Amino acid sequence: MLAKSDGLLLEQHIQDLLDIVPDFQMAFPILQTYFDNVDFWKCLEQAIIFHDLGKATQGFQLLMKKGHPYRFRHEIISAILAQNYTHDELIISAILAHHKNFEKLKELLNEYENNKKYNQDRWIEKEFEELNLAWIADFLSQHEFEKKNLSVNSIELIIKKWTSRRTKKTLFELEKFQNIFLSASLSICDHNASAGIKKIPIIEQNNFTFLHNKPYPPYKHQEESWQMRGNALLIAPTGQGKTESSLGWLQNQLKTRQGRAFYILPFTASINAMTKRVSSVKNGFGNEELVGLLHGKAKFFIDEYYEKKDGQSLKDLVDINKKIIKPFKVVTPFQILKWAFGVKGFEKGFTELAGSYLIFDEIHIYDRELFRRILFFIEWLIEKLHVKVFIMTATMPSFMQEHIKKILKIAKEIKPNEALIKSIQRHKIKLLDSSIDEQKQFIQSKINSGKTVLVVCNTVAKAQDMYKAITCKHKTLLHSSFNAKDRLEKEKSLLSDEKPQLLVGTQAIEVSLDIDYDLIVTEPAPLDALLQRFGRVYREKDRVLKESDEANCFVTCAIEDVHKKIYEKELIEKTLAELEDVQNVVLNENVVQKLLDNIYKPFELNEDNLREKFRGYLDNLYPFNVYEESEEEFFEQFDGIEVLPIELFNEFNEYVQNKQYLEAEKLFVSISKKKYCATKDKSFLYEHKNYKKTFPIISLKYDKNLGLLNEKIEKVDHQQFYNWEL
Repeated sequence: MLAKSDGLLLEQHIQDLLDIVPDFQMAFPILQTYFDNVDFWKCLEQAIIFHDLGKATQGFQLLMKKGHPYRFRHEIISAILAQNYTHDELIISAILAHHKNFEKLKELLNEYENNKKYNQDRWIEKEFEELNLAWIADFLSQHEFEKKNLSVNSIELIIKKWTSRRTKKTLFELEKFQNIFLSASLSICDHNASAGIKKIPIIEQNNFTFLHNKPYPPYKHQEESWQMRGNALLIAPTGQGKTESSLGWLQNQLKTRQGRAFYILPFTASINAMTKRVSSVKNGFGNEELVGLLHGKAKFFIDEYYEKKDGQSLKDLVDINKKIIKPFKVVTPFQILKWAFGVKGFEKGFTELAGSYLIFDEIHIYDRELFRRILFFIEWLIEKLHVKVFIMTATMPSFMQEHIKKILKIAKEIKPNEALIKSIQRHKIKLLDSSIDEQKQFIQSKINSGKTVLVVCNTVAKAQDMYKAITCKHKTLLHSSFNAKDRLEKEKSLLSDEKPQLLVGTQAIEVSLDIDYDLIVTEPAPLDALLQRFGRVYREKDRVLKESDEANCFVTCAIEDVHKKIYEKELIEKTLAELEDVQNVVLNENVVQKLLDNIYKPFELNEDNLREKFRGYLDNLYPFNVYEESEEEFFEQFDGIEVLPIELFNEFNEYVQNKQYLEAEKLFVSISKKKYCATKDKSFLYEHKNYKKTFPIISLKYDKNLGLLNEKIEKVDHQQFYNWEL
């Protein structure tokens, strides 16, 4: 009896799923707590045993063996068959839902019943009669099921229960979670087994030895973090081992109970760097099998850094990072937040989050609404899914700290001791009464004297201009308008032993890049953004600034119109006014906190009843359903369009002709919708006959060192590209 067209036997496929269950149980012990006196793992095993038995019909087997057309859903027959052995709706629903949502199944049942599509009487009964009952009886007896006279029972009421708006409102919350977890667990086991994945690893205590083999003793705030048994907030300066603090906290939580871990960062570059760090032997678990990553460009990083095993494709590697396999994932907040909007697969998302451990780095840098939504989701996850959370930051206004402590239900944050805070002498600020354009000669002089220099601009165009203006043997420009191919090369360069002497960039270098420069020259920005930029200067432990040393953090004071479009003008003005009073003195962290509190005006967490609106999404999510409207609202948050610079078309075409589609995709550049609309006269839609996707080609210059430029390419012969009709 075949399960797959590749010759995989049905009994082997089912056994492959059953073999995953012990690992699944070890990785997700929290799931049993939602099932009171019912053995969740026995329910999962029963669902697995029956989930594909509907494939034992004559029609499905002819499809597998000879490719004959087959128009019936095997999971419907599987569920009807299972009803003869169990009346547990949890199991029946999980079997029904392991491929299609219930609205789709309801449509199919109506078609079968009304003969609108198939013009055949008793379709379900005839399919059931075509089951190989002898094979099924023998198979089930091996799994200790008694022989029975089988009958066809209706499954419509079970489906209607989860699709009727009126009925759904009468369901208990616990019943929702039970159905979410069982159906998702069946699907996870099914997908993993079908992909040939038979192990779900966990993080062992010996994976944390790197934390305790350092040549220096841990800080007090690290030890305190490592001893915490629940939620925690750590406020510590950049370069004082916050990452190690969070990983030690995770180690302590895992002593009590296993669960998946998520390390949440805002930018692609910092996610890529953190993935490498946590995978490494020196600073991490020493096993890349344990660490995955998720973000919009993840497949490019995976292709670049992960070694493929024999017979393994890039798609396999990407799927492993997406699937519920790797116990530690480095992600953007959107990879978690999307489940709150009912994005397809939210049942699996909630299952992976159940009993998980979330580590947030610099949670406050997002805009106000996103910050609040993240906190409300954290609140819901703690309450409903028993999640534990570690939040860490170097710079955060006190009122935000209070919001977080209230959500986490903690009385006090973790902080370094006063002696350490006073010993941290790394930054001395000097304001420059000019624009950054007027500092090119000053920056060049520092380069010529052998200093390593970081230049941060507020726009891509300005960063490109500064990069071109300064002469240096080894320099790098980093911003959002590079394609993936060139960006990955730049990230490699930054993290290599021979880092660039000059690094010019935009906000993308603010958070979590573990780089250390002698000085920074930056355009004005709100204080928290400036402090993140300063954190890339004098970052190493042994670097101490004396009061007699010159400033190493230079901030230009000219507020240009373009800056006001990125940041609130009032925040920039307040920041510059506060910094005026602390120029040319080595900054103390306690002083920094006062500056932050003077600049940032407190806001209420639940402005405009956002908590009630947001929890409304969550409370109205039901398993087996599709939520197109809220899913669309979620994806509307992303402001990016992939375009191909016209100068890269020949390279793109060559990759496509050689079927190197991933290499071709690495050439696309992401630009904002606003910029795309502004350049419509410089772009046109194109469909490559071998690529089979429509995409915009943009007639702007592209340079591998500078990225996408605002310079239009004149005299473009568009006709040469048109091999199709719009």
